[in-house]
Amino acid sequence: MAHSVTMALKTKTVVTALVGTALIAAVVLYTAQDQTGYTNNQVSEMISSEVSSRMEDGHPQDDEDVLKITKWWQASSLLKWDWEKPPEYMCSEIEKRGNWHVCNDTTFEVKPPCLVYSFGISNDWSFDDAMGAIGCEVHSFDPSIGKKSFNRSKNVHFHDLGLSGNDSDTYVPTKDIYVKKTTTWKIRRLKTIMDMLGHTNRHIDVLKIDIETSEWPAVKDMAASGMFSKVRQFSVEWHLFPTYPSRSEYVGIYVDVMAMKKQGLRTFRYSFHQRDFREKTFRLQADVNYVNTLYKSI
Repeated sequence: MAHSVTMALKTKTVVTALVGTALIAAVVLYTAQDQTGYTNNQVSEMISSEVSSRMEDGHPQDDEDVLKITKWWQASSLLKWDWEKPPEYMCSEIEKRGNWHVCNDTTFEVKPPCLVYSFGISNDWSFDDAMGAIGCEVHSFDPSIGKKSFNRSKNVHFHDLGLSGNDSDTYVPTKDIYVKKTTTWKIRRLKTIMDMLGHTNRHIDVLKIDIETSEWPAVKDMAASGMFSKVRQFSVEWHLFPTYPSRSEYVGIYVDVMAMKKQGLRTFRYSFHQRDFREKTFRLQADVNYVNTLYKSI
């Protein structure tokens, strides 16, 4: 009897390992269909090599080890899959507000007295103005547009401030299409900003972030500090550019997104802007909308 139980447990472990390996294989092969830099044969060889090395080293050991992500292409493949798989929350009323979307069903309806934070404006105020028009208190942030803090309207308030995972008055942003010259910005954590604006005891009905890769340290900090518990809806443009963030950071980025999701964030919509899977020019850019299914009123 004891021998049978032992064999059954070993069989379960091996089957779990194969399922886990199959999941990674399916994700990577699915990505390969989108013209990655690797051919299907190369991807198959990578997967075979990964499986062989695990078996030679005495793996698998447990369920967690089965899905351990160690390579940048594994992390990016799983991120892509997580964004574009079928919605985790079926929102019955998805409404476009300016250039973004919100879930406006009974559970997550956005209505006054609503609070909206919008990070990343450039020259497009359509979302901020639309949320202000329905009576929400909107706070807009963008240190890249060269404007001092001002009130755009009765409900829309602009702040010359950026979002990140730490507080600094001397942050030097990466040069890109929005930043042409070396400059310094003031950046703050979400918690710092909410305290600064007197919103410590409020929740954010919609948190929108489009900040050209600065979302990664910001999300890491929000997940670690539990700030997502104050957010009902989260709209973000995720960026993985060819040269930054570093591919050595991808595994950590994947871990941070999963930590965020453990706090209740569930997708209800996505839209890709850029997808380039060639190794040298790899790029992912996607708008993803979440609701917080674990949100509890303060």
